[in-house]
Amino acid sequence: MNKLKRTLLLCLGVFSLLITLSGAAKAQNIAFNYYYQIDMTGATEPPQITGSPDIDFPEAARKNGVEGTLKAVLTLGEDGKVRDIIVSEGLPHGVTEAVTRALQNLPFQPAGNQGKPVAVKMLFDFVVAMAYGEGDKNVNKPKILEQPAAIYPEKYRAEKIKGKVRVGVMFYTDGKVKVTGINSVMPKEFDQAAAEAAAKIKFQPAVHKKSKKPVAQAMTVEYDFKP
Repeated sequence: MNKLKRTLLLCLGVFSLLITLSGAAKAQNIAFNYYYQIDMTGATEPPQITGSPDIDFPEAARKNGVEGTLKAVLTLGEDGKVRDIIVSEGLPHGVTEAVTRALQNLPFQPAGNQGKPVAVKMLFDFVVAMAYGEGDKNVNKPKILEQPAAIYPEKYRAEKIKGKVRVGVMFYTDGKVKVTGINSVMPKEFDQAAAEAAAKIKFQPAVHKKSKKPVAQAMTVEYDFKP
């Protein structure tokens, strides 16, 4: 075992949370991922993290398109309280302050050493990624470059079924597309054809108007089936 492993004997953990902020003309998904490592130096039993940080994400950060990773080191005290929070890499528009407040109230049971409570260090990463709703005026929508047509299911051509299928799509900053849902009263073959077509869309990502950064955005794509 190398020196790093002997010194840290890290316990790894992950929290994930997806929050939807809704308004009259917009909806925005903010994906929060929390990654932590516990430095077990001086401890034989790891602490028990009994809940995720309750972070009140600032409205100013949402409006300014804040994304990225906050890094912090803190002490999980033997008395069940967090202390000595040091943020080495922060995020603007109140995010650092909001995360610091949440970490101060992080629920946990202390680590132990042969049955006695002891303090340990936690290395904490808070990752923010946003996905803006279709009606959000803070972003310019994705520019569709190629949108393949949905293939009409042959088994229904003689019946001359026609109708529309609405496909919920997430357009990511890396050019990837994810189908998130289907709104339809058509047979499932039509839904599948629409989803397959939507997954092949080529696009330029949405751009946050203020930060000028590419952002993910949820959109609805409609397919009109006619025999």
